[in-house]
Amino acid sequence: MSQVLENLDLRAKLENLYESLDDRNGSSKMIVESYIKQLDLRSDYSILRDCVAEMVQYDWLNQVGTFINESTQYVRDNEISFSVLNTLESLHSNRNKETFTSAINTLEELKDLSESELRKRLPNKMATHSWVPGIKELISLSESLSGKNSSTNNNVTSKRTVSPVLETESGEFIFNVGKRHYSMNESGEIKLANKNDITSDFYSLTQLAENFSPTEEGLRMRLSNGIVDITVNENEDGTITKELKLDGAKLDENHLSSSLMATGKFRAGEYDVIKVLEHAVHSAEKLVELDFVETITSNVYEGVEVNILKTDNGVYVNKINTYMNENVLIKPETASDAINLVMEYVNYDITNSVRDLLEGEAKIEEGRKKEENDIYERIDFIKNEISKISELGMDEMAEIKEAKKILSDSLAEEQAKLNAMFKTKNVEVHEASDADYVPGELKMSVKTYKPGTKVQVNAGQFTEKGAKDMISIILPSNEVIDVQKKYLAVEI
Repeated sequence: MSQVLENLDLRAKLENLYESLDDRNGSSKMIVESYIKQLDLRSDYSILRDCVAEMVQYDWLNQVGTFINESTQYVRDNEISFSVLNTLESLHSNRNKETFTSAINTLEELKDLSESELRKRLPNKMATHSWVPGIKELISLSESLSGKNSSTNNNVTSKRTVSPVLETESGEFIFNVGKRHYSMNESGEIKLANKNDITSDFYSLTQLAENFSPTEEGLRMRLSNGIVDITVNENEDGTITKELKLDGAKLDENHLSSSLMATGKFRAGEYDVIKVLEHAVHSAEKLVELDFVETITSNVYEGVEVNILKTDNGVYVNKINTYMNENVLIKPETASDAINLVMEYVNYDITNSVRDLLEGEAKIEEGRKKEENDIYERIDFIKNEISKISELGMDEMAEIKEAKKILSDSLAEEQAKLNAMFKTKNVEVHEASDADYVPGELKMSVKTYKPGTKVQVNAGQFTEKGAKDMISIILPSNEVIDVQKKYLAVEI
């Protein structure tokens, strides 16, 4: 099963929908039941497609409407993955499917890739199968969604990066991006490489790599008078063989100069190009695609380029502006920050490239929010218990004093946990003092807090300033923010 269908978990979705429908929804419930019975007999993709289409007539039911909306959104977020599955289904049912065996096998290999990887790899991988029904449309869709279709993204050009890779004695890997040498450790942390680790051979290969773009079979060099492809094959015995082609015609790599001249596309004065190709044939296996790097070049501003490096440690952004002498590597705090940074710099949306990171960050934030809410609940509980004890009017009793101390200590612990959470989010935290702040409450909604929420109000500002002036307050989270005075009430 492909990853996109595994994550969908169609059986669970259909069974949950079935259980949510009661006997009054007999017809709709029967439809869902019929599709549950088809599981393992048909592809999950076709079942989902047909089930959504048939259940639209019942979208006035809340649970059905939710199922349709969530399913539609999931398909939209994984459009290429589902398009691949749809194309495969169509080819498998085609009477001439034996003719399409190679294309089908390639799609079967691709279908388990993530959505972002599919959008990146499918066009090049399926280029030789564009004559097969549905493949040309699939390539076009993939290019359009990944931003590689010039008709939809005239502002930029997206390309893949080629570099040599050098392993150091410390176990780090050195590579070249944007004319800078970087090193990456096992954790995916990237930094400028140590100059002492860079060999003369590695430096020579980085210069060579600038002339090539990667293909699934090897390297490609675009010339004014043709396209040169170098195919690298690893044999079963571990040896490597290479094949050189000019515009699809094989060349004799052992007599490359004369072979190129014989094509009639090269003149004697173009020996520099021939020298580069000779070097490439000799060293092609040392040049690899950096599949974690995406290079975005501006078509509007000359010399402006940005490299997106996605690792286990997050996403890095390499900003380049040759005219401003700028070449910096930035580690945004979040994937969202990286998206905004690239959008501002070259007007290009990298959301699809970092979607998995966005989803991971969303899950972390969801867990943090739950933990935060749990702390708030415990704080409210402790405060209520303290109030109950105070209402007894027996504060002088040793038992009451001990109970209040235990509760007060627990309250301080929970508040400390809350403060620590905000500090990790780089939120300004302020410890309230009776001298500076007085009790008050909100007269309007602020962030997640409703009107009536108890807060601490800066006494000096509240006394001196007018209704429209900003007053500092301390929220229950201990976060300091500014609110207009007219939206605050102070307890006298």
